[in-house]
Amino acid sequence: MTDRIPPWSPYEGRTSLVSDGRTALTAAFADVVRVRAGFASHELPEIFSAPADDGENDAARDLVRHDAEHMTRMFVNGRIATFARPLGGGDVVAISPTAWEIDDPLNRFATDALNLDHWSEIESPPSHRIFIDRPQFDEWLAGLKPLGFLTSRQVEEIVDPQLRAQRAVAERRWKSELPQSASLESDKSYNKQGAGDPPGVGPLLLTVSEVSELIGRSTSTIYADVKKGAFPEGIKLGSSTRWKKTEVLAWIEEQAGKRGDR
Repeated sequence: MTDRIPPWSPYEGRTSLVSDGRTALTAAFADVVRVRAGFASHELPEIFSAPADDGENDAARDLVRHDAEHMTRMFVNGRIATFARPLGGGDVVAISPTAWEIDDPLNRFATDALNLDHWSEIESPPSHRIFIDRPQFDEWLAGLKPLGFLTSRQVEEIVDPQLRAQRAVAERRWKSELPQSASLESDKSYNKQGAGDPPGVGPLLLTVSEVSELIGRSTSTIYADVKKGAFPEGIKLGSSTRWKKTEVLAWIEEQAGKRGDR
């Protein structure tokens, strides 16, 4: 056993662990975070040392945690094999997928280590470094999609889970009032020239002019709010853009709720 490894210190770039046909967990996770969230490896120590702020710092930490949980699912379901090597070197052994069935895997990603004999006890001093199967990881990473730029609405939902839940409930409420057969494909058909609207519902996809009339804001304000992340994004259909009526109505419901809270 050795002294504890300072969390996130393996990402400071001072060491490079090597194992035949495998890659260190930290090296792989650094790739995942760069692809998904756009963070460089050396930024991780800074992200987790930054003060809590109910804003960008917390949102960044939540994004990294989400990536760790996403990768852990690959370990749990056996899509990516994991291995342990004693600290300092020695024989490599497989880590059972069961050993990833833990409440909070983030500490393993922060230290690149675990206690192999007491893997469920987070307070146990580390005994082994963690490696993952490189070919399996490469195949998974090749198909991994980046999260892309986060709008302010998305950041708000990361920081405030209750707000995300409220938006989701509002959208489900409005969707429940639509025909059971309504789907994105049927949404498109209702908005084709000459196509009729579903009885009692109106168009399921709205033009910017229809959105403007519905919410009482100019089209330029709508586009500006979308760019700022303060209004739902539209759906590109060829050269035009349409807004899902359920999302617009849910946004109206959200604004009404804010007014009621004042």
